[in-house]
Amino acid sequence: AMLRRLRAPAATIGGLVTAGIVDKALTPSVKPLTTAASTTLGSVGAVRIYQYEICPFCNKIKALLDFHKVPYETLEVNPLTKKEYKTINSEYRKVPVIFFGDEQVNDSPVIAQTILKRIGEAGVVSAAELDAFNSPSAQKWAGWSDKQFSVLLFPNITRNFGESYEAFGYVMDVPHFSMVDKVSNQLIGSFFMWLAQGKIKKKYSITDERAALHAGIEEWLADGVGDKPFAGGDRPNL
Repeated sequence: AMLRRLRAPAATIGGLVTAGIVDKALTPSVKPLTTAASTTLGSVGAVRIYQYEICPFCNKIKALLDFHKVPYETLEVNPLTKKEYKTINSEYRKVPVIFFGDEQVNDSPVIAQTILKRIGEAGVVSAAELDAFNSPSAQKWAGWSDKQFSVLLFPNITRNFGESYEAFGYVMDVPHFSMVDKVSNQLIGSFFMWLAQGKIKKKYSITDERAALHAGIEEWLADGVGDKPFAGGDRPNL
């Protein structure tokens, strides 16, 4: 009887170890940069973004690159383990992180300014366009977007566990995540996102997240855009 009791946990541990080894062996490796992302554009160079698919700051950077037709590659970071950062020996653990060739730049406002500087040096945009992007009005609304509007997004996609689970559904489509990575991220990540919702609301004094989001959109449309096609006039400036 004693031997059976000892065998049971040993078998369980052995099964978990075996499952972990098999899962790791079946996990696809991270693909190298594609030809498109490796294409250089003046001084911009090959661009790779370490991101979370649902991160608003990551999507802001991708929108800027897309607008200026700069090719890039994205690499999804595991929200639980952040093991992708081990390959670059980075102590910085937030997203986005961007690489211009071998040069690493952190923090979305700094990344945005670096992109604008580099595409300006490459002749992709004119000096007048750069002046518009660096204008006091553009900087004001860029700061408003980062510090006031973006904080309203998280509470609106994590109002309950179901919404958090749906938001984390993107991990199931990440090619280099193992099945253990996918399932654990969607379950554990969703749970902690849901728990964090109340803390975020308290921190930013949000009582009704839906009303706050609608008010933010109205503020942007009324004061940022007004009766112009874009906030910058005939062309976007941020």
